[in-house]
Amino acid sequence: MRHMYGVEIQVPDGKLPGFYAQVIHKIGDDVNVFDRDKLLFVVEGEEDRDKLEAILARPNMLGDVFSLLLLPEAIEMASLEDIGFLSQNGHLYLYAERVALFTLSDDKGSEKDRWAAEEQLREHVHGQFSDPSTFSTVFIIDSSLPDLVEGIARAYQLSVRWVHRGDHV
Repeated sequence: MRHMYGVEIQVPDGKLPGFYAQVIHKIGDDVNVFDRDKLLFVVEGEEDRDKLEAILARPNMLGDVFSLLLLPEAIEMASLEDIGFLSQNGHLYLYAERVALFTLSDDKGSEKDRWAAEEQLREHVHGQFSDPSTFSTVFIIDSSLPDLVEGIARAYQLSVRWVHRGDHV
């Protein structure tokens, strides 16, 4: 999982197509664009995000700016509705402020308790993937649900490790 930025371009009414093409050309010359999805440019770092914002601000074409999480290819997603999108290049992104990601620690609780906790959490989980660095499953939930996750984990004597918690972690 990698932290990225999405910068939306707004095409003003009444501008000639050549104007739009000039702006796109300027972006191509000055910004390392990682990915695109229609009118959303995805960049990796704050420097490229800032350059892109500056280019789009002058002609009043700057739309919304998002913090994004680029997910690994091997992921199980139940739904992306309202929390992310699949880019035209096939990359899966989540809006960072709309999701929280966590793992359940193996150091506490029994296997039976872990299974029961995961079953109870399943109705709230948007997706999951395996973290190769820790060999654990990372669960994706709505950013408003960390207290629920903590409560379920406590009930089954498990501990939670937050990988991402909205814009708070």
